[in-house]
Amino acid sequence: MDTQAKEDFARFVVTLRSDGVREALATLVKRTDYRFIGIWRFEDGKANAAVHYDREQPDVLTAQEVPDTATYCCFVREAQAPFMTPNAMIDERLAKHPAREQVLSYCGVPLMDSAGTLLGTLCHYDLVPRDPEQVDLELMLSVASHLTLGGHVPPYPKQPNKPIG
Repeated sequence: MDTQAKEDFARFVVTLRSDGVREALATLVKRTDYRFIGIWRFEDGKANAAVHYDREQPDVLTAQEVPDTATYCCFVREAQAPFMTPNAMIDERLAKHPAREQVLSYCGVPLMDSAGTLLGTLCHYDLVPRDPEQVDLELMLSVASHLTLGGHVPPYPKQPNKPIG
């Protein structure tokens, strides 16, 4: 990890301790021009952000629950390895992917516990094309490891109870 990434990791850890996961992730997304960063979890064929940060609307705390195959996180989950695309509209791997026309750029890494179990993904994403090379993959993997080994990955978000009747 280069000197800047080491400084950014240290800033992430300090912010995590003082302000929590969401604010710590906000420090990471601000090193890029991506709009969103999140920790995504999978449950019962669905995917949702356990932690969500939108730099344009920082007061929005949640993302929309979607089928797990409608996220690029499914590629991270299947390969248990990073996945990135600068522009889904010209990425042949995503020719038939349901999110292709909405989420145009993505850079995600797996969140794996010490036993190698995938807990979810840590990802940057945006509605416009972005250069994933601006994301320091080594830093992202270090952050992912710190989050999982430190017990900072929240569970799948609970959906509000719907009224009966």
